[in-house]
Amino acid sequence: MAFHFPLQAVFHFRQSVEHQQELRLRTANQQVAKVRHLIDQIDDRIRQVRTRASQQLGAGTTSAELRFALTEESWLRQQRLEAEREFVRWQNLRDQQQKIFQQARRERETFESLRDQQLQQYQRDAARREQRQLDDLFLMRQAYLRQSNERRGQNPPGMGGRA
Repeated sequence: MAFHFPLQAVFHFRQSVEHQQELRLRTANQQVAKVRHLIDQIDDRIRQVRTRASQQLGAGTTSAELRFALTEESWLRQQRLEAEREFVRWQNLRDQQQKIFQQARRERETFESLRDQQLQQYQRDAARREQRQLDDLFLMRQAYLRQSNERRGQNPPGMGGRA
């Protein structure tokens, strides 16, 4: 008889839930990285605008060009603020998802531990049954040999006998 875990369906469900939560956590981590990368790109663009404006000031520039550079930098800073808010939002979602994932993992591990305990008990019981069968076979063989020897009028070896 093969091992059967009575809560296998629940265990399978817990594995599925854990996997789904892990995928959601990965998605949240990817979004955090994506927004972090966007912030880095905006920072690079702000540095480029400043460098270009500084070079233009050194070479002599019109007020319109300077005003355009300031407007562009202001717009980029606004974009950065929005990206930072998005970054914080994704970090919070990721942290929440991390907790949800850890809970799902603990629940799956609980059922896995229960299954493993039941499997070990099943294996111990199977080993005992097998040993009992071997013992029974040994005793039946001994009884058979004893009866065979008695019918022939012989004593089993070591039991004293005729000379």
